[in-house]
Amino acid sequence: MAQKLTPRLLVVDDDLSVIAAYRLVLEKMDDERKVQSLFGLDALETELFGGPQATRPEWRITFVDQGQDAVKAVKWAIDDNDPFTAIFLDVRMPPGIDGYETAQAIRLVDANAHIVIVTGYSDYLYEDFLEVAGPEKLLTYMPKPVWPDQLRKIARILTQEKTAKAETNA
Repeated sequence: MAQKLTPRLLVVDDDLSVIAAYRLVLEKMDDERKVQSLFGLDALETELFGGPQATRPEWRITFVDQGQDAVKAVKWAIDDNDPFTAIFLDVRMPPGIDGYETAQAIRLVDANAHIVIVTGYSDYLYEDFLEVAGPEKLLTYMPKPVWPDQLRKIARILTQEKTAKAETNA
């Protein structure tokens, strides 16, 4: 039986408040269990369903604030044979390379990572990103503001799909 893999995410954004929001949405997975326990919902869940039900998946997340650091992180992950499943990438990240150049460089290093372009404003169209960071099945465009449930759902879908494929091939 193949070992269950823990998916890796990379978040790239120059705005530290945006990174803090990602942390709040994606890293606070134990909070649901604490709330359930506090209100006795864990006991009810056990009574109704025979035990705890699945909660949000756990991800190993790396946060960087510049495109150059993202490309380095992707290279290191590939070298360690532990690539990122999905990369959430901002477009405007002064003073370094922007998200377009970052996506292009990442795709040259990792042909299989799913890149999610997350931006409030961009000088590039989705089609521009397709040319340098496609194929389309590995590229998603999400305009800001992003709703927390939307972000978790996208992360969950991408990581479950890749994890299932990896476990099948193992």
